[in-house]
Amino acid sequence: MNAVIFSLLLVPLFGSFFIFIIPKNRVELFRPVSILFTLISLTQAVYLLFDSKLTGNFKTYASFEWISLYGLDLNFGLSGMSILLLVLSALLVTVSILSVSDSHSQSKGFIGSILTLHFAINGVFISGDLVSLFIFFEAILIPMYFLMGIWGGENRRYATIKFIIYTVFGSIFIFIGTIYTGLLSYSVNGRLALDYNTLSQLSFSSSQSKVLFALFTIGFLIKVPLFPLHTWLPDAHVEAPTAGSILLAGVLLKVGAYGILRVSIPFFTEGFIQFRFLIACLSVVGIIYGAIVAIAQIDIKKLIAYSSVSHMGFVMLGISAGAYLSIEGAIIQMVNHGITSGALFMLVGFIYDRRHTRKISDFGGLKLRMPLYAGIFLFTSFASIGLPGLNGFVGEFKILMGSFEAFKVLSIISAFGVVLAAIYMLWAYQRMFTGTIVNEENNTLLDLNYREIISVMPLLILMLLIGIFPGKLENLVSEESEYLSELIFYFVGGK
Repeated sequence: MNAVIFSLLLVPLFGSFFIFIIPKNRVELFRPVSILFTLISLTQAVYLLFDSKLTGNFKTYASFEWISLYGLDLNFGLSGMSILLLVLSALLVTVSILSVSDSHSQSKGFIGSILTLHFAINGVFISGDLVSLFIFFEAILIPMYFLMGIWGGENRRYATIKFIIYTVFGSIFIFIGTIYTGLLSYSVNGRLALDYNTLSQLSFSSSQSKVLFALFTIGFLIKVPLFPLHTWLPDAHVEAPTAGSILLAGVLLKVGAYGILRVSIPFFTEGFIQFRFLIACLSVVGIIYGAIVAIAQIDIKKLIAYSSVSHMGFVMLGISAGAYLSIEGAIIQMVNHGITSGALFMLVGFIYDRRHTRKISDFGGLKLRMPLYAGIFLFTSFASIGLPGLNGFVGEFKILMGSFEAFKVLSIISAFGVVLAAIYMLWAYQRMFTGTIVNEENNTLLDLNYREIISVMPLLILMLLIGIFPGKLENLVSEESEYLSELIFYFVGGK
């Protein structure tokens, strides 16, 4: 098992190094070589997905002594939730590289940065201690900085700086929390033991738990992002290249929610009880606000960006409710949102490569020239708004059902977010695809080619399969969801 875990780190890292040493004039090798490495990672992640011994709570499989003087180790392991997110990240990295335009695929810096980002993302999901989690959490910033800052849009500099400032600001809180936790662990164990197993055995006082929960959670919520910490997200999405938007929405937003489920709630549960209602309220505001602002957008990419704010609000509502069904739904919705948002940003990238515009008003009647593209966009829109039988319905239904007992009024209000989602997605579709072609430039558009169809097809298949057969995802996360819900119930009952 150690070999598989470390290969999840080494394969994308070695792949990025390999890309950088390929001669610049061999641009035709960049895409196929990078896809080969990502397929290796995807195969490994899928192998873990079907290993029944790995489902359940987080288990540490490898530990390495780092700073022996203080007893600080680096630990790595897996759980059902982390395996799901590893599969999601490997799949999205693969299809994002396959879907990028020729200009980006012929840049070794662009392709190498994506593989480096994959290395950092995998590191977050297999980290078994606070130190390695923080290291990989910060490592994500480096390739994203280059992807947005070099290959982004016209306002890429502003968006990149804003993204970095917000994330680093959040990281400061996580860093302080890590140091504080280490000092508390040192006072008990005589060493800086920050691995998850040791932390689960520590007893924090009420004030310590509240402070530590606040420190870690603020940092994680900026990454989610939760309203009102979301303002970096629309700018980052609009200015990022297509592959960057796919990975930002599909995977990077999940890092924050994952941190809350992996660190904030299990170790600082009393603090979670104290702040859960506030988080739930902000989540519902984010659901409604994100949906209303999405309706008003004239840029299709910005519309999808604000829809992510709304959808991640559902995830945080499910987490804050703390019920078994809501937590399970939140984890499943993290995966589902990654699939649907990744597909939507990919589809926007396809049309932008053809027309070099994202304004909804510049289109109209596209289904006449691009019927296949129109059909795929409609199918993905239905999945995004949660049509029964598709993947988006599974997570949101569980979240609303599980959250109702804890937050009845908030759950009822959040349900209107589903209605608003249908409004902004279907209205955008109507303006872009139906009617007659008014803009003459749209008369020359070509439908999707084979590379683009192959890129988006795995995501479409998953939208359907998860919507019809969600049982596999539920089995992977049921034990973790049950553990967290019972832990929360224990602390609530003790009051």
